[in-house]
Amino acid sequence: MSQDKERVESAGFYEMLWDCDHCDTKGLLGKSQRHCPECGAKQNPDKRYFPKEGDAIKEVVGHKYEGADRVCPACSAAIGALGKNCTNCGSPLDGSAHVKGVSEPLKPIPVKKFPWLKVILIVLAIALFIFLIWFFFLRTKTGDVTVAGHRWERVITIEKFGVFQEDCWGNNCAPSGAEDERCRMEDHGTKQVQDGEDCREERVDKKDGTFEKVKKCKPKYRSEPTQEKHCTFSIRKWKEDGEAKSSGTMDKKREWPNAPAADTKASIGARREKARAEKLILEFQGGDSCVVSEDKWTKHKDGAKLTVTMKARSEAVQCDSIP
Repeated sequence: MSQDKERVESAGFYEMLWDCDHCDTKGLLGKSQRHCPECGAKQNPDKRYFPKEGDAIKEVVGHKYEGADRVCPACSAAIGALGKNCTNCGSPLDGSAHVKGVSEPLKPIPVKKFPWLKVILIVLAIALFIFLIWFFFLRTKTGDVTVAGHRWERVITIEKFGVFQEDCWGNNCAPSGAEDERCRMEDHGTKQVQDGEDCREERVDKKDGTFEKVKKCKPKYRSEPTQEKHCTFSIRKWKEDGEAKSSGTMDKKREWPNAPAADTKASIGARREKARAEKLILEFQGGDSCVVSEDKWTKHKDGAKLTVTMKARSEAVQCDSIP
């Protein structure tokens, strides 16, 4: 699923707060109290701050944001963005700078000490596990084995023609030649369905004595079963139906087992040859054995000693190392 775009909406404008530098009056309103009501000192716009979470704050009803306050170059008073002259001292505001504004600090993430001891123990445990796997299962050595015998196996896979019951999912899914097709809608898989939103709020200093609450939401989803057409049908075809086998030693002529002809015509109950496979096996003293090529099977006689690679612990022969 592609990542859903975050939905952003305004949750209203609220007044920033400021503290008087002169009489230490605290929690004054940034938009409606440009001067301290206790001593008359002008607001220092650089000292505005967000209210604490949960504290009562004043919403600016019908507020229209027109731009960040500017600082009077003569008296340093904060003046609305559209003003041409300072309302505190009358000085022109041409070329005056905007107030700095503040950003809401992110909640600090507690710094955890890195668990060096735990990491070292995990690394040592993994290293020990790898060593044990190597020691018991992968470690090899060179050794001698003695050929104890030769054996061959021949297998013919057989298939049978009949009427078989099968099923499939989807519209028009049954193959050509299907009979007695029956379909119905059934649960098959799931789909993601929107189930509300996960939302968070951020506070943005508008630099005019107010801040805006911005609500940011992303959709969340739940899984629901989906329905799809499920069809059952009968079909006439060839299907694998067992094997015919023959085997023997080197002193017995290699022959294929009896099996139906490969060109048998299709009729209900008819059987035919599908595929043939042969294995040539060298057997070693101790019970181990390997499937080998024709050349190796005839090259190494009974009683011959071969130098091979074997598993160090089980002494099982690595068949690809047979010369």
